[in-house]
Amino acid sequence: MNISWDNIDNLEDYYITYLLYKESRTVSQISKIRNLSTIEINNQLIQAKLEIKAMLKDKIELSKDTIDKFLGLSKPERIDFMDCLNEDRIIDFKRKLYKRILTERNAEDLIALIWSTGELKDDRFLQLLHPLTSHRHSDVRRITYSALRKIESPKSREYLQRGLYDTNPQTRQYCAKALAKIGNKNSLRMLRQLKSKKQFEKDYVLRAYEDAIDILEKCND
Repeated sequence: MNISWDNIDNLEDYYITYLLYKESRTVSQISKIRNLSTIEINNQLIQAKLEIKAMLKDKIELSKDTIDKFLGLSKPERIDFMDCLNEDRIIDFKRKLYKRILTERNAEDLIALIWSTGELKDDRFLQLLHPLTSHRHSDVRRITYSALRKIESPKSREYLQRGLYDTNPQTRQYCAKALAKIGNKNSLRMLRQLKSKKQFEKDYVLRAYEDAIDILEKCND
């Protein structure tokens, strides 16, 4: 909205009071000019300032990057956001997501972005995800392996097998679950070896090994 004397015919009455105030007029002076009480003038100024503040906030929100807006959402809201994107907008969102992952340095935001690639299940993100399996931050590695598990590409098999030896137990669990779907005979051999060292492993990870072994044995009979 153009709040100026040039647009006076289209402005609400309280904006006229605001324009006089912007010219450094005092409330008392404006009261005399407008033939209104000082209480009315103060109320009009408050209303005008509140509306201008709201308009500025909306303008800032509209100018924010799509990814910044996305990161400000809760997990369920992020899922709803991606589900509501049409074909053109989802392509644009994926491009922006790809670029942001390349440059994001905040671990918490990076984790949210990586998680999104798993929800999108697009194997074009693999060239970004595979190097991130070596990230120094264990939670970044964990969520990266989680995304690879959801994408289910045989191209990730080597990385998932390597992840079976990650220091994070949940990562090892994710990798075993993923290999249950895309593993091969070598994956089966590795899982059997790891299962044999059960005294050094978490129970929930061992269960993931056992489930994966059962599935792969049936597939390789």
